[in-house]
Amino acid sequence: MVNIIGKQLITARTRRGLDQENLALLTGLNVNDIAAIEAGTVDVQVSTLHKLSEALKWSFSIGDVSI
Repeated sequence: MVNIIGKQLITARTRRGLDQENLALLTGLNVNDIAAIEAGTVDVQVSTLHKLSEALKWSFSIGDVSI
């Protein structure tokens, strides 16, 4: 599941023309956390997905659930 979210995040971020640093500024997240999410090395909290979703205007899908 974590790897799926990471791939979706990379797609959303690059489609918006953002690098990890700019996304960090938009969301208030640490750039290292964004890198870890994209790499699939951390579990992502729903609140973090919500911040990313709002900043990217993107829905993340996990099975039958979209955030």
